[in-house]
Amino acid sequence: MIWDIEYTDEFGRWWGTLSEAEQESLAASVQLLEARGPSLGFPHSSGIKGSRHSHMRELRTQHQGRP
Repeated sequence: MIWDIEYTDEFGRWWGTLSEAEQESLAASVQLLEARGPSLGFPHSSGIKGSRHSHMRELRTQHQGRP
């Protein structure tokens, strides 16, 4: 099953500031999240506590050791 991934406008603006290499690293993390959805665990993602939507995940990613 492929999960829908949504992002905020703030994320979209931030994405535009990344280098191509940084975008590729992040895209790999997003693909993991898309494939595994809420079962993608730490350190790749973490649950969002207090969300009114169940199974919300926050993507945790890094490029060359930098979050």
